[in-house]
Amino acid sequence: MERREFIRISGLIIGSFLVTSKMVIANNVNVLSTYSNEFVKKIISIIIDLKNEGSNLVKKIMSGKKYEYNPYTHYPYDGGIKDEETGYQVFFHIHRENEYGHFHTFATDENGELLHLVLISMSEDGKPIGISTVNRWVTGDKYVKANILKTLAKNFSIDPNLYIDKRVIEFINNIFKAYTNEIENLFDDRDLMIKNYVDTNFREPFEDRELEILSFKEIKI
Repeated sequence: MERREFIRISGLIIGSFLVTSKMVIANNVNVLSTYSNEFVKKIISIIIDLKNEGSNLVKKIMSGKKYEYNPYTHYPYDGGIKDEETGYQVFFHIHRENEYGHFHTFATDENGELLHLVLISMSEDGKPIGISTVNRWVTGDKYVKANILKTLAKNFSIDPNLYIDKRVIEFINNIFKAYTNEIENLFDDRDLMIKNYVDTNFREPFEDRELEILSFKEIKI
């Protein structure tokens, strides 16, 4: 099975490993500033608008479907939302403690292979509470160095009109714009974590099922 197919077929690669994995945070938690730029304000505006409607980002991405603590269940549907023009995609699922669920975000390279960017953790009331990078075994994607991921993250864009409520996609797009520097730091922290792991264990960490999260930053809104 090609790596690029794993999203389309209900996340079986992710699910088979995440259920039994032990979450390890490889870096100290850093709290992100929440009022630093216009894109953060856009995120807050989306959250407030949805709250005034009696809804939130999590409810919108779940689109009326049952809450399932199951890595095999993807929202809003199997495979998630993919922009065929830009190659970026996103889906939401639920299987980790200390969060209500999370978004996985991806890019594709020139050969169409998946490259995981960041995981966006969400609270039950639909607020972002953290961003992370994950080990390669988690998503089965292709490993590339931080400098490549930085370029891809900087250009992240999914057409908001690809989803029934475009504010969900606008939120994802704005996360990448609001926290550009922090996301770049996450990639650097990830690469440093990998280097330190290799120096200590004399092997790469990519198949270490005890190591899920390679870098993490907390968000408070």
